[in-house]
Amino acid sequence: MERYVSVKEIEEAALSMLPKSAKDYYRSGATEEHSLAENKNAFQRLRIRPKCMTGVSKWDLSTTVLGARVNLPVGIAPTAMQRMAHPEGEIANAKAAEEEGVIFTLSTIATTSIEEVAAAAPRATKWFQLYIYNDRDVTKNLVLRAEKAGFKAIVLTVDTPLFGLRRADIKNQFTLPPHLKFANFDGHLADRINSAESGSGLNEYVNSLFDKSLTWDDIIWLKR
Repeated sequence: MERYVSVKEIEEAALSMLPKSAKDYYRSGATEEHSLAENKNAFQRLRIRPKCMTGVSKWDLSTTVLGARVNLPVGIAPTAMQRMAHPEGEIANAKAAEEEGVIFTLSTIATTSIEEVAAAAPRATKWFQLYIYNDRDVTKNLVLRAEKAGFKAIVLTVDTPLFGLRRADIKNQFTLPPHLKFANFDGHLADRINSAESGSGLNEYVNSLFDKSLTWDDIIWLKR
């Protein structure tokens, strides 16, 4: 790691090690990628305002988030399919979050299961990112498993009534590598992504299994 002096250099080095399908999945967005560009620009517009002459020989960046004490108000987002990038995938990130005292959020469509992450990082503050499936029993089971495993919050994601047109994935006929699956599931919920008849296995998975009819009433159902 000593050879890299910026996050950009680390990112470029990591991408250079990945096969094209995985690399394009991680770095691309949908259609013209306007939202992807705007997300980057939004962060670049943020500024840190320094406070001078206030005595900074000692500092404390810790805070409380939803009742949990964290060392830094930063968390690891629920990126899907992390074992495409590294054999340890989600486990490596959960352990890193535990070590640094920050929040780790596990994706519904992770390549490591809820229980495996909980066992690997028992002291980490863990949240679970949730999609609502057409089969509500599937959704309910995910929530119960996360609760049993010690996850402290549900991060409900509702931005996929229709999946974005990810052109890079379509060109690459994106599917998971054969040694991986969606580890929180069995059967077709685990391997449906391996069908790419329309070009992208992920596109087919989301559009066939995620609930398109969500309303605020479903939040009430989920809270119950």
